Amino acid sequence: MTKCRPKKDFSFGDYAETFDAHIRASIPGFQQLVDYTVDRSVTYVQRETTVVDVGCSTGRTLAAIRRVNQAARPDADYLGIDIEPRFRPCWEKHSFMNFRCEVGDALTHPFDNVSLACCIMTLLFLRPAHKLPLLKRIRSSMVEGGALLIAEKTLAETSRQESDAEAAYMDFKRRQGFRAEEILEKQSSLRGQMTRMTERELREILVLAGFRDVESYWRGHMFVAFVALI
Repeated sequence: MTKCRPKKDFSFGDYAETFDAHIRASIPGFQQLVDYTVDRSVTYVQRETTVVDVGCSTGRTLAAIRRVNQAARPDADYLGIDIEPRFRPCWEKHSFMNFRCEVGDALTHPFDNVSLACCIMTLLFLRPAHKLPLLKRIRSSMVEGGALLIAEKTLAETSRQESDAEAAYMDFKRRQGFRAEEILEKQSSLRGQMTRMTERELREILVLAGFRDVESYWRGHMFVAFVALI
């Protein structure tokens, strides 16, 4: 009988040093998503408030948001939160007085006075029971006029559409240079960790959390980003 190898959970910390390149190769149009997110931030960052990036990874996106808003809103603060401590060396590259990244669990980490929150490919790694509580925490921390920019890998509404989308996504990853065994190993390590929703379910949970206006601002294969206002 063939023995099964013990399953190892996937961790972005294993890619900390090359994370930005890895994620760009893994998600179709990821750089465009970052650019659009940074562009949208200018509308929502308010003076004397906090900008939060929940699941900030290397801090690159948050630093870019700070860069485009700093001249007009020099008194805003920028806070990145990530549960993975191996990103710390990446954070040290962003040495600004009003910018900091911290190791923490967003379900318990304190933040308030938030005008803009970003949640990029983060919610799908939470247990289903924790998704709504996190979104409610973000919503309750926001000032009037606040916004959430959220991006997720979604599920198709039907099994056939899901199968077709997965096949196209695998073709994309092969074109990026990933070997078949790498793709399969990552799929296996992510099993049980990634809890995706359909676009409809994502919209519904954002509304349940208290966001009143939800619109998409970017799409790439199975990935979608929404801006949700309060």
